[in-house]
Amino acid sequence: MILGIGIDNVDVERIQKKISKNPDFLSYVFSSAEIEICNRKTKKYESFAARFAAKEAFLKAIGTGIDLSIPLNQIVIHNQSDGKPYIEINDTIRMLFTNLFTFTPKVHISMSHSSTEAFAFVIIESD
Repeated sequence: MILGIGIDNVDVERIQKKISKNPDFLSYVFSSAEIEICNRKTKKYESFAARFAAKEAFLKAIGTGIDLSIPLNQIVIHNQSDGKPYIEINDTIRMLFTNLFTFTPKVHISMSHSSTEAFAFVIIESD
């Protein structure tokens, strides 16, 4: 059963400007692992923007939207060996799920970007 759906798009230039103007933006929004992954990419700003969109889509899917009590850098987007993205269910996310659901649901995520926009789609479902 689908419990939540979230979608978001982000302007790549907006993320690039935030990163350039405020060095603390990266560590506020992204984990150290995400920063390392994105900085290795040829199109790093597109990758940062896609991950930012994924975090917002995830928060929409759980029904909170942007919530300053949930640190964005704790919503960590990783990639499997085949490149498929997934959200790390760390203690912060597990606690969030515990408050919203009586179990840990499955999270499906898809991200994409062009040179100007990044998109993400999240579906949360029960087993």
